[in-house]
Amino acid sequence: MQNLFFFFDDSGTLHISNDIGKFVYAGFVFTSRKDIDSARVRYTNLVKQIQKTLKTTRELKACNLRPKYKRALYNVLRKENSIALVVDISKTYDKILYSSHSICRYKDYILKIAIQTEIDKLIEANTLNPYEDISIYIYIDEQFATTNGIYGLREALKEELQFGIFNYNYSKIQNSIFKSEVNVHLSYCDSKVNYMIQACDILANRIFCSYKYKKNTLRDIPNHLCLTFP
Repeated sequence: MQNLFFFFDDSGTLHISNDIGKFVYAGFVFTSRKDIDSARVRYTNLVKQIQKTLKTTRELKACNLRPKYKRALYNVLRKENSIALVVDISKTYDKILYSSHSICRYKDYILKIAIQTEIDKLIEANTLNPYEDISIYIYIDEQFATTNGIYGLREALKEELQFGIFNYNYSKIQNSIFKSEVNVHLSYCDSKVNYMIQACDILANRIFCSYKYKKNTLRDIPNHLCLTFP
């Protein structure tokens, strides 16, 4: 059985009031629990060192940290496989931005596209085998989401990855990515107790700040996939 793990957090707000005009999801991708454990230990050790320096036990949120600490936390995982989704709010339909339920559905949509794109890349690199069963684990920072929303994203991913989908816009069938059993597990996590979600917060904030301060070099990230929407 193959395993694939995604961790995501966001930065900015997906709303017309966002004066930077960008909403970002970012996170890390792993193909083994061993690699997750290694990343978590390295990140956690640095968090505890910084907390000791700052004389605090509170969660280290990017929005409250000095740049040197954010750089250090980013660098400890900079070589891990990562992914970012950047939404240009000025090009996003108003009917999405003015409805909380539509925003949640749109977030699910871009996450689904990003996950499928990353899977395609891993299959092309022979890291994943489309003929072998797979379990996909997705961990996202807590946000407004109904049970139906969670169920919808999980089931939509399984449906499209394992069985394919009919594209009504082009009147054709989009073939499945896997020719095997696909299991999708989706969890919304409390970042206070999940260090990998905390690491995603640092990465997402870095990418958001690259737009806020017009510093493109902040997006020069190794082993990184960046998708833009719409």
